[in-house]
Amino acid sequence: MTSPTTAGLTASDPQTGRSLLRAEDVGLLRGTAAFTADVQHPALENPCFVAFVRSPEAAGTITSIDTTDALAEPGVITAISGNELDTLAPYALPFGDELAQPMFPTTEVKFAGQVVAAVVAETQAQAVDAAELVMVDIDPTEPVLDIDHALEVATLEATRHASPDEPASDAPFESADVLVSLSQWSPRQLPSPMEGRSVAAGEEDGRLLVWSAVQTPHAFKKNLATLLEMDAEQIRVVAPAVGGGFGGKVGRTVEEYLVPYLARQLGRAVRWTGTRSEYFATATQGRGERVDLTIAGSNDGTITAVRGRLVKDGGAFPLVGVVLPAGYTSKLANGCYDIDYVEFSSVAVLTNKPSTSAYRGAGRSPYVSALERAVDRFAAEVGVDPADVRRRNLIKPEQMPFTTPTGAIYDEADYPGDLERALEAIGYDALRAEQQQRRASGNTVALGVGIASYNHMTTGGGGEEAAVSVMPDGSAIVTTGTTSQGHGHTITWAQIASDVLNIPVESISVVEGDTDAIATGVGAVGSRSLQTAGMAIHVAANDLVAEARLQAAELLEASADDIVLSDAGFHVIGTPARAVSWVEVVSHAPSDEMTCGDFYDTEGRNTFPSGTHVAQVDVDTETGAVFVRRLVAVDDAGTIVNPMIVEGQLHGGIASAIGQVLGEVVLHDERGNQITSSFMDYPIPTADQLPMFDVIASGTASSFNTLGFKGVGESGVVGATGAVHNAVVDALQHLGVQHLDLPCTPERVWSAINAAR
Repeated sequence: MTSPTTAGLTASDPQTGRSLLRAEDVGLLRGTAAFTADVQHPALENPCFVAFVRSPEAAGTITSIDTTDALAEPGVITAISGNELDTLAPYALPFGDELAQPMFPTTEVKFAGQVVAAVVAETQAQAVDAAELVMVDIDPTEPVLDIDHALEVATLEATRHASPDEPASDAPFESADVLVSLSQWSPRQLPSPMEGRSVAAGEEDGRLLVWSAVQTPHAFKKNLATLLEMDAEQIRVVAPAVGGGFGGKVGRTVEEYLVPYLARQLGRAVRWTGTRSEYFATATQGRGERVDLTIAGSNDGTITAVRGRLVKDGGAFPLVGVVLPAGYTSKLANGCYDIDYVEFSSVAVLTNKPSTSAYRGAGRSPYVSALERAVDRFAAEVGVDPADVRRRNLIKPEQMPFTTPTGAIYDEADYPGDLERALEAIGYDALRAEQQQRRASGNTVALGVGIASYNHMTTGGGGEEAAVSVMPDGSAIVTTGTTSQGHGHTITWAQIASDVLNIPVESISVVEGDTDAIATGVGAVGSRSLQTAGMAIHVAANDLVAEARLQAAELLEASADDIVLSDAGFHVIGTPARAVSWVEVVSHAPSDEMTCGDFYDTEGRNTFPSGTHVAQVDVDTETGAVFVRRLVAVDDAGTIVNPMIVEGQLHGGIASAIGQVLGEVVLHDERGNQITSSFMDYPIPTADQLPMFDVIASGTASSFNTLGFKGVGESGVVGATGAVHNAVVDALQHLGVQHLDLPCTPERVWSAINAAR
């Protein structure tokens, strides 16, 4: 774990705030890191392999499923369908069994690619070949594919949030000088992690051991216990810390439940690693949301009221994606703005498509980007510069903590200051002048500048558990219930513990993503890890030092109140020459090691990281091509433990946002078959298509936890989506284009220009 940035530092030098290299990168770069498919364990010896048979129809009635020919193939061990396993997937969601996905359907299918049977064989090739011989007969019916159709036939319960103490009212809109409305569609996207869905399961000493590319291993273990009717303690789930997540590994799919089920039934190890084409067609997806917004205000640019309505495409079987609008979106319905009247409602619908779950910025990015588009529309309507409208309406630092009309409490931040820093960094006034020059000269390459001031709720899901141990050799182990798919937890957790224990970071190891290592864990979701597990580590480490002081006091024949910890070790205040080390303290303790644990509960104190992003784009008005030339991001993540990791998180989120704005979209044909099938037609942005990002830290410490932490994992996508989208439309305003739905593909941009002409 040693890196050049630690050279010359003593143990007492603060580690928080230092850009220390991530420990996991060496294995990833050299190809030695073990993905789920690479895991070797005695419980996985002599595995068999599973291949899944999928519905060719998005909607239809099953008339027959015949596995006879498949069972006769060489190497085939078993083939199962709804005849052998007629039960529901163990999704812990508040919708009731009637909306849960069956492990295998027995009467009807609800999306193309839905699993209808499984074949297990000695080799992967044998399983795949035999699966092709399973005869599936389905009588197709008309699928429900768009949200307007779904609103007529398959609507889930709506939620509504108006200003507390006020019923929903039209009065704030009827009395306004200016009304601006827009409807913005955020199409379905794929999280697209490097490692897709992969599971390996086997038994050892009567226990079921499962390795899975999952962000929430403890929840997966609980659901497996429900499905298999087992004591949860007889199941161990391990999440290898590689492969990427981005929210796409929060909700488990039927395939991932079936692998442990088959291992349990067969008494033999079973493996499955989904192909990329399977991932595209059947993994959980993100977004799929329409936001309808109306902003009311005065002619001077003051926003007085906002009304938002969100319609969420939940897919065939509702997962976490459909509950996020009520839990997350409603909390930030006014964004960063001080608006007197705020109203928000949401409704989820069912369609014959794969389920939507979480994806980076879920429940926040589509709404915030739509709100920022509406603010720009409002600015154009009243004839005020978009920056000035934001200056006039942003919540001020002296108003923090700020209680929103929908009942959220924002922690400390400087929204206006972050706006000014971003505008200055990109040279806003000079860009506006250049924009006017291009327009006056008739330049066919239009310049656009887009601003997005954002905040978003993080944490959610309660607290997190951690334990800190010091071993007989003076090294330390940090154990948490979190997981890491590239988050950089190993070095971050070591930095937090090092600052308390006075043990060098290279002597601290981290264990996470293993349900046997610690009793509870929520996992890596909602930009929550640092604010929960990080705080638990800090508290546990402090408790451990307090216990160590008692042991040191006995060794030094002094009062524990007089014992301090420094580079010299534990010693009496003012006499570091006579000190005892961690090794001596642990050897004096009753057991072979010293351990303290903590469960840190946020108690509902969700932080709201924030900032302002400004994007500069060029748009070729003759072809519709969009080029992002620059993006300045001023982001407030509170106290920063490792600046390099924070910047990396922001870079990834910004890249995701640019992909969302410029091209990423999952498409289906009229029969419900997904026609976006590979990276050939799903254009995630590559490094050569991205500009250098100017990332500027704005660290206003949060009072909602003692170390001032906020989240950062999703800030990049929440901030940059609106900025880039606004920049594209801004480039075209002089041509009469007022709005573009996402994504802003060259064809869509070119068509909008010509339609306006």
